[in-house]
Amino acid sequence: MRRVMSAAFVSAAVIATLGLGIVRAQSNRAGQTTPSSAPQRNWYSVTVTTVKPDHIADWLQIQKAETVPMQQKGGIKQRDTWASGAPFGEGNTYAIVTPIDKFATYDMPNLARRILGDAAAQTYQNKLAAMTLSRRTFAVQDRAELSIAPGPNAKFVAAILTDTTIVSGHAEQYEAYVKGDLLPLLKKDNVVGYSVSRTTFGGDANEYHSVMLISSFADIDRGPAQTRLLKPAEAAAMAAKVTPHVARVERTILRYVPDLSYRPKPTS
Repeated sequence: MRRVMSAAFVSAAVIATLGLGIVRAQSNRAGQTTPSSAPQRNWYSVTVTTVKPDHIADWLQIQKAETVPMQQKGGIKQRDTWASGAPFGEGNTYAIVTPIDKFATYDMPNLARRILGDAAAQTYQNKLAAMTLSRRTFAVQDRAELSIAPGPNAKFVAAILTDTTIVSGHAEQYEAYVKGDLLPLLKKDNVVGYSVSRTTFGGDANEYHSVMLISSFADIDRGPAQTRLLKPAEAAAMAAKVTPHVARVERTILRYVPDLSYRPKPTS
């Protein structure tokens, strides 16, 4: 979780979240549209917070009663919250994923000061700081062409986050493997949703985050699609194809937190 989407959101996650993302203009940079032939690129902010164990209840209450309403009032259209340690990994850690519509927003005072005013914002931030062990925020860019968006009525309880650090200079080969080999297999397996993002600011630029939504933890008992849908020789060949491009892999199970999340209602 320390390396999230996340996700991220997300996330990823990221993402689960990114797969559930707002449909916006295709972009290479936030706020700048490009021809429809270009891959869709959306930006997301991922904040990973580890909360002091004796302050979990208070932190969750502040998020629900103060932070979420403030973000909605401030025009943040979507928020997805994921918890780690569910049941494996570092506990008391949450990833919050929100879209970045344009980076010009960061030229303004932070959201709390814009909505609450200086004094109230300082009080709010001090309360959160007293409950927090660590906090990190970074920006990821999604890879819609490497993802499988879930249906509008998709049901899921958690996601498997895979953080993959690729060998420097091997991004093109790694993305070609995901698009040409892995994605068709996942579509054949009818996964609930699968999404990919890449860290751009605030972390390792060689790190990709993929999130596979699961409708229940029993889905994990089925095993990976490679072992169920491919012959052993085919699965081995597929693994050998991607191995030269990967430096490190870390997996985390993230549990979705619906009480601390919101998204636009699907349009018919």
